Amino acid sequence: MNEESSRFHRRPAAIAAALGIAVFGVGAGFAVSGCGSDSNSDSVNSVIDSVQKQASSVQSQVSTALTNAQQQAQSVQSQAQNQIDSVQSQISTAKDQYGY
Repeated sequence: MNEESSRFHRRPAAIAAALGIAVFGVGAGFAVSGCGSDSNSDSVNSVIDSVQKQASSVQSQVSTALTNAQQQAQSVQSQAQNQIDSVQSQISTAKDQYGY
């Protein structure tokens, strides 16, 4: 069970890191492409700003989705632990009743 629960914790972090790097990379790529040049038109700058805002929005949505997934995983883990505890209690009671 511990192995499975640690898998739930690692996967969202890895996804968030990968998407964070990807989003940052997109923004950095646009920023670098305009460096040293005053010839960028307002429309190009507007497109760059729009893409960066969209990337930020996606990053926020991914963060929210990952938080929800982690909460759901923790809930499932808690339910499973409750069931394990219940079964162990029943086994203990049965042992006491039958003298084991």
